[in-house]
Amino acid sequence: MIKLSLENVIAEFTRLTGADSEQVTQELSLIENAFHLINGLLDERKCTSGDISRAEYAAAAYAFYDYICKENAKNKVICTLTGKASADTSYRSRIESAASLKASALETIKPVTKGCDFLFKAMEG
Repeated sequence: MIKLSLENVIAEFTRLTGADSEQVTQELSLIENAFHLINGLLDERKCTSGDISRAEYAAAAYAFYDYICKENAKNKVICTLTGKASADTSYRSRIESAASLKASALETIKPVTKGCDFLFKAMEG
């Protein structure tokens, strides 16, 4: 039976984000969602013990992407003193980098997943 370690996913997420333990605790539901999603994609018949660490990293990369998007949404709109709203686009390169990392990590586990080509095709564009 395939058994990913949530602790390993959290450790990878912490490494990717540079978050402290308090920030990680705040993002735990986001990390758990990615953990369960990736765990559900894996095919026990194809997966070996060597694939586990790649899957844990993929879950962390998935959570990292969601975290970057969440941070961007939180900090996106700024109102000026005159009442005008302006968009802060400083996260664009971070989102693109996180998306690329997520796609790359998912691609490495594609051979051991259960016919989930729709997810991988969606990541291409």
